[in-house]
Amino acid sequence: MATKPLRGSAQGVLREFLSILHTEDSYARSARFEVVIQPPKSLTRPEGMHAASALALGNFAKDGTNRNISLKCNTINMPGRTVTQYEDNSLMGPSRSFVTGTPTYADITAQFTMLNSNGQDRRFFEAWQGSAVSEADFSVNYYNDYVGQVDMYLLNEKNERKYGIRLQEAFPKTIGDLALSGDQKNQLATMDITFSYRYWEILEGGSTIPKKIESTLGLIGNAIERNLLSRIPKVLRNL
Repeated sequence: MATKPLRGSAQGVLREFLSILHTEDSYARSARFEVVIQPPKSLTRPEGMHAASALALGNFAKDGTNRNISLKCNTINMPGRTVTQYEDNSLMGPSRSFVTGTPTYADITAQFTMLNSNGQDRRFFEAWQGSAVSEADFSVNYYNDYVGQVDMYLLNEKNERKYGIRLQEAFPKTIGDLALSGDQKNQLATMDITFSYRYWEILEGGSTIPKKIESTLGLIGNAIERNLLSRIPKVLRNL
């Protein structure tokens, strides 16, 4: 007799857990995300040794290259942050940690795939770097003339932006190697870009992603859901 309440309680908790999983914003999926890369906005008056790169980057922004590159982002990590602290060991017993300053933000690396064979995607980031450091005389440009923004969003099942962060004052710090090999004839080339930035801030969600990538994300999401459900015992799925 003592086991009946326990069984009923366990089933109730299980039903509650499954109901949480079936809500619209129950869990985030790593494959459902959107990246929006925004190059510097101060490209209307390029001058000096950085003019050529600035003009090229401006043209890439106008013809949609930066949007195409954003869609080709295959892997990226939403960065965390760490507050600086001080350990106070002057008291008896365990020490205390005091926050002493602003948080620190580590660089992030994004991977891009399905690159154009004409090098357009790579030239976009080369031009962005060129707007910071001239390839002609290696002079450094003004800070505000080469920093941009990188937005990252988590998407729900309806492809709506539910949570996002913006990397403020971002720029491509490192353009990774483009690995080429004759042994991998059907392998798509990838490119890693490391972004440096000053800090990130939270963005409001609610807007939808472009229709042209909605179907692709739907296929990816359905595959992940099938894989997740296949790992749940059948008796639990029927509850």
